[in-house]
Amino acid sequence: MKLLLSAFLCLFSFLSGQSQTVSFAFNDYLTLPHSRNLHTISGLEYIPQRQEWQLAGDRGQYFLFRNIHQLTDWACRPDSSFQTGLYLEAVRYDAASDTYFFTVENNNESFVGYRKHAIPQTGESFERLPLPHSLPVKKNKGVEALALTTHYLWVAPEAGSLEEARVDNSLIHFYRYKKVNGSVVFDAEFSYQIDRNVCPSEALGGISEIIAIPGDETRLLVLERCYENSTKTVTAKLYEARIDEATHQLIKQKEKPAFDFNGRNSFHPDNVEAMTWGEDLDGKKILVVMTDDNASKNQWTQIILLELQIN
Repeated sequence: MKLLLSAFLCLFSFLSGQSQTVSFAFNDYLTLPHSRNLHTISGLEYIPQRQEWQLAGDRGQYFLFRNIHQLTDWACRPDSSFQTGLYLEAVRYDAASDTYFFTVENNNESFVGYRKHAIPQTGESFERLPLPHSLPVKKNKGVEALALTTHYLWVAPEAGSLEEARVDNSLIHFYRYKKVNGSVVFDAEFSYQIDRNVCPSEALGGISEIIAIPGDETRLLVLERCYENSTKTVTAKLYEARIDEATHQLIKQKEKPAFDFNGRNSFHPDNVEAMTWGEDLDGKKILVVMTDDNASKNQWTQIILLELQIN
């Protein structure tokens, strides 16, 4: 396992040093039947030190899997599950401080929480991370996306702050927090150009997840998606965003998405909400993406495998 992790970090350090762009190829996917009872998954984190998959639901449920090594293993039941009492949208684990970070979005508020050692179960205490701006919760646009790097925690509002979440404004800001003495403190805001007006019925668009490239402090991967009610379809793209420290910008590779989920005729994405780096597959680096079926009979839980390409 240590050798695999070392190779993983070396590969990404090489990519960063060479300023090569990141892209992904479609590998495979699995659609779970409704009878599988794995619903409303909005957060996903793989902890390689424990070979453990953690799935967060946005209706209070939380699942742990420890024997997922191939796509078909998701047909198995979880090793354990419990209730959090929280509408979770994202979860990230920082091994260095043994801290879980998570986002919550409900009808009244949206925030980032954190807790040492374990995700809180119903009634257990946790801390909240101060956010620099209010969020447009009444528009069902809070914060759904978190990323951890070696030195920072990144927070991405779904559609921007309360002031930014307008159809005529595409400039929003991510919030960066620096890891200090086992905790995190606010560091800076970085601007980002979000896609607006892609889906007429959800013109604000939305960032459903972000993730760091391991060993690389210079880039993030940003998952944007929107739902068009008239056609009952989801439009989703994964973008690479380069971090410009001098100007405090996240420079999005808009003309060349890292992956277009609508680019395959035989595959139709559902509500893509969660992603994490998984185990290697046949020597390839794999990004695992999961959809939130919203507990609807017309939507599905999908597990999508994307294979890293070196450009």
